[in-house]
Amino acid sequence: MQFLYHPNAGDQTILIQGEQFIHLYKSRRTKHTQVLYLRNLCDDQLYQYKQTQIDKKSATLTLHTQIHSPNTPTHHSHIILARIDSKSLQKALPFLNELGLSKLTLFFADYSQRNEKLELDKIEKILINSSQQCGRSDKVQLEILENLDSVLMLYPQIALFDFGGRKLTSHPKLPILIGPEGGFSPKEKERLRHLPTYSTQESMILRSESACIYVASLLQALHR
Repeated sequence: MQFLYHPNAGDQTILIQGEQFIHLYKSRRTKHTQVLYLRNLCDDQLYQYKQTQIDKKSATLTLHTQIHSPNTPTHHSHIILARIDSKSLQKALPFLNELGLSKLTLFFADYSQRNEKLELDKIEKILINSSQQCGRSDKVQLEILENLDSVLMLYPQIALFDFGGRKLTSHPKLPILIGPEGGFSPKEKERLRHLPTYSTQESMILRSESACIYVASLLQALHR
């Protein structure tokens, strides 16, 4: 863990309790003399805290110093993903965050599983844990839209990642749209036929979950 997330990091005094207390003092056996590094994932500041009081279920930290220490993606990248199985999405999120994806937009396509509910609290926790582990000073920005109409209204200039497109060998500098398992419906394909379309360099058939990670990885490589 590169730092500890706390929404109030930057305050002069912070109280650590609950899961964070158990993680620090039961699992990691943090010594009371150790300086702790905290971030709030909002302001790129790395805050150093001293432990001033430790009880059985809580610890009080006092701000010692702070450093402007941004560790964020150097280039903006944006994937627009049709809703997929929640467990598959949760598995992909840490990879997307650690690969430096800036923004992830989710929407319902015709073939999306509409009985799947987004556990936003769990998603937030996954992204926070990912940033703590990799050292990223922010996290993927998550956006939720209703359907393809909403996507095209908000993002009229996008690229499509689908079978039969040209190989993605240069960064399109556009949000990239990825369909659900089963792909887009004939009606959706008709609406998207004018978009620039890209596919894998190896002509592999990817699941939506894998396609997200593939695209995020390639976008980072193509920025260099």
